[in-house]
Amino acid sequence: MKKNFSSIIIALSLVFLLYYLWQKDLLDFSLFQFNTHFFISLVFLFAGFIVSGFSWWYALKIHDYPISIRLGISSHGLPVFSKYIPGKVWTILGRAAKVAEQIGSTTAKLSFISLKEQLVYLLVGILISIYPIYNIYGFSLFLLFVFLSGLGLFLIVFNKHIHQLLIIILRKLLKKEPELPLISLKNGFRLSWFNVLLWLMWTLGFYFFATSINTAFSVDMAFVFPISVVYGVLAIVMPGGIGVREGIITAYLTLTGMDLEIATTISVASRLWFMLGEVFIFTLSIFLNYKSSD
Repeated sequence: MKKNFSSIIIALSLVFLLYYLWQKDLLDFSLFQFNTHFFISLVFLFAGFIVSGFSWWYALKIHDYPISIRLGISSHGLPVFSKYIPGKVWTILGRAAKVAEQIGSTTAKLSFISLKEQLVYLLVGILISIYPIYNIYGFSLFLLFVFLSGLGLFLIVFNKHIHQLLIIILRKLLKKEPELPLISLKNGFRLSWFNVLLWLMWTLGFYFFATSINTAFSVDMAFVFPISVVYGVLAIVMPGGIGVREGIITAYLTLTGMDLEIATTISVASRLWFMLGEVFIFTLSIFLNYKSSD
């Protein structure tokens, strides 16, 4: 059972993915404009997913679990659809379980590293978006909300006293000892480099994707994408952040003065666009996993 745990997660993730695609009718390719900007966006999108695999590989390396880059990318990409399984722990567990099967370690230890990397990933997504949001909205409630979210996550992850306070609160609410890593600033910086790169790749990809639909789209506006993804992940009750991401993108773009219909088209189409990246990294991971077994 332990040996096949990652395979079970992958199988379940595909089942839930197909269910949500059918339920939400998310296969409307007519929303795409197949022009030069669209294909450039795919280059940045796919590159960002490869970098995300490198980020997981590097997180294991600096925690004294050296694995091959091939295993790092494939273990990260094979369970990429696990975000659509209710409960967000499956994304963290899936890649940890795959590596654990290969190197003979415990899933629990590797899941803790996976959670650390995921927290830094979320924090970086917020931090790189603050200044572009300020450029568009100035000092506003939206900027304040994003800033406080970033500050709160930063303190929870890096500040010992805030971290301990949250542990006490969670222990009383959950009636058990929660596992929430406290990360040193040194490790946080080391984990952040690949995450900064992948967010920039995805944001540039989203910019080119959006301009394929609306040429008036600006680079500053593209930073709504990392914000939407972060809050989609934090919305634990929404598998894959479905609805949350689209709502944030639509609201953000309409507040900049964009026509509601265009903003809605970009937000809905961006879900399918991002899924193309997930299909890419999943397919690449199958290939890398197959080659490693030769």
